This record gives sequence, C-alpha cells and structure tokens, in this order.
Amino acid sequence: PYRFFDWNITYGDIYPLGVKQQGILINGQFPGPEIYSVTNDNLIINVHNSLPEPFLLSW
Repeated sequence: PYRFFDWNITYGDIYPLGVKQQGILINGQFPGPEIYSVTNDNLIINVHNSLPEPFLLSW
C-alpha cells in the first residue's frame, strides 16, 4: 500500500519554552505532522520548499 503526503515548508513563529522565535514549519505546524505507517507501507512525500534557500530533510 502507498501513503501520500504533501508538505509545504515555510518560516513562521514558534514558541519553544514560551519564547517567540522564527522556526521552520511543515504545513504550518511545529513540530511537523506525524506520519502514520506500518511495515511495508510505501511513503510518497512531496516536499514543496517555500523558503528562500535550499532545505534538507533527513530521517
């Protein structure tokens, strides 16, 4: 089975420990969305970089 995700990468305000700072958001979320999958799932994740510079994501 395949699971499809579309992620839009942007900057936005985050509040770790109650202190405002700029962070990287995935679909407007920080931390990013959870990926629900099970063994043998095929994940297709389309990443749309809306940042003004390159973006690297690793697992």
